[in-house]
Amino acid sequence: MAVPHIISKTFRGPECVFEYTLCQTCHLEMVQSFSEESRQNLENFHHENVDLDKRSEELGESDHHTDWLKACLTCDRPVQQLKDYSIAALAFGSEMIFDPFPRMMCGICEMKMQEKLSTETRDQWDRFVRDHFEGPPAEALTPDGRIPVLA
Repeated sequence: MAVPHIISKTFRGPECVFEYTLCQTCHLEMVQSFSEESRQNLENFHHENVDLDKRSEELGESDHHTDWLKACLTCDRPVQQLKDYSIAALAFGSEMIFDPFPRMMCGICEMKMQEKLSTETRDQWDRFVRDHFEGPPAEALTPDGRIPVLA
């Protein structure tokens, strides 16, 4: 039986430098393991910067992923103008689920969101990635060595 999965990819220029898939249960468990301060800061960040109702109204009829990924979720910067960004999708089996996913966030907004995380949460996420995913070391992914969290 298929279960929902979060699929995330981070791009630096045209190259995907990091990607992962987590079942939705594991993703939610990971977010719940973040410090209370980080969870509250992430919630505040999204509340202050993302209008999901407006997004649903504008894109709700579209089932083509490029419409949903054409601009940054938080600052509305067009993807064509970006060098660094991450995308995330929700899939159920081989089907992509729309609204509020898929999402794209530019590197600038990712860094702003990263600044909202406690050191404890950032260290926990970095440890999780190092322990579960092969590939480049965390230090290769961003200028400050942080692995993007598109929670």
